[in-house]
Amino acid sequence: MHKMQMIRGLPGSGKSTVAQEIASAFVVGQVIICSADDFFKCDYQHNLSGEYKFNPKLLGEAHAWCRGQAEAGMGLGIECVIIDNTNTEKWEYEPYLEMARRFEYDVDIVVVGKFDEESVKLYAERNSHGVPLEAIQRMAERFER
Repeated sequence: MHKMQMIRGLPGSGKSTVAQEIASAFVVGQVIICSADDFFKCDYQHNLSGEYKFNPKLLGEAHAWCRGQAEAGMGLGIECVIIDNTNTEKWEYEPYLEMARRFEYDVDIVVVGKFDEESVKLYAERNSHGVPLEAIQRMAERFER
């Protein structure tokens, strides 16, 4: 059975940790984690360099790249495709759901974290990409549950 795990949550909530935990249950080569963050860790030839260099002007391209990674994985029949993005609103992850339908993947949606004021402050302190508190608060306000 092929499965897509849609991980959703605010920056710093633990999405990537949950994605890694899910991935660890699969045989190497039968799971892929797709994250727009990885686009910003790539060099110009899209080889992972490891250094995160966020550029907001490239965010659309990053998400298109991420969708391409997911589609390639499904096209290859990878057993589990994990989407590790904030996905605050349904329109952001709807293309993945459509892709899953097309490739006949079952979908689990996993919402990580809480949205209360105390949690949002904690996420602002610990997120690995320096997303400011105000931005995380705006994301929490628009998060569709």
